Amino acid sequence: MQVKNFHGKTVVDSREVAAMVEKNHKDLLRDIRGYINILEEPNERKIAPVDFFIESNYEDSKGEMRFCYLITKKGCDLIAHKLTGRKGVLFSAAYITAFEEMQQALSAPHYAPEVSPNGLAKLIAVTRRVMLDAGNNPQDIVRMTQDVYRTWNVPVPCALKCQENMQLSLFETDYLLGLDGALSQRTT
Repeated sequence: MQVKNFHGKTVVDSREVAAMVEKNHKDLLRDIRGYINILEEPNERKIAPVDFFIESNYEDSKGEMRFCYLITKKGCDLIAHKLTGRKGVLFSAAYITAFEEMQQALSAPHYAPEVSPNGLAKLIAVTRRVMLDAGNNPQDIVRMTQDVYRTWNVPVPCALKCQENMQLSLFETDYLLGLDGALSQRTT
């Protein structure tokens, strides 16, 4: 079972769930619609169906768009509680394991690889040129430069921090983006 991140929620595709519980996908879709109808009934708890099931599409082998659901861990819990016997046990074990692995992957520390000051300077220079050609303003370019510094764990130079909320001319931006001095102060 493949768990993926969808706008900050971990989800699985309803087609995979249908295969896991040995059910036709159309039958699982019918069951999910029934669960959603019950959740949408007026009640005092205000349970949002989107916390369980998210409407989605996929392209089938013929190139046609088909309906499916992205199912959250809560949705899998709900489906699993409706299953009994061997199917229920196997599905529960599979989705619990898959969601746990995804959670561990998301919470594992991520380290940016080492980058040379020269390589970082070239990255910023090329990105700056592309942004200027696309019509971005100098403030956007300064923000991009700050983001690049932070991404690569390089201290943001004071000149960039101080200019963040000020109007900059293109000449001042060129000066601020002169990276030779700023990058030579990099701490490792």
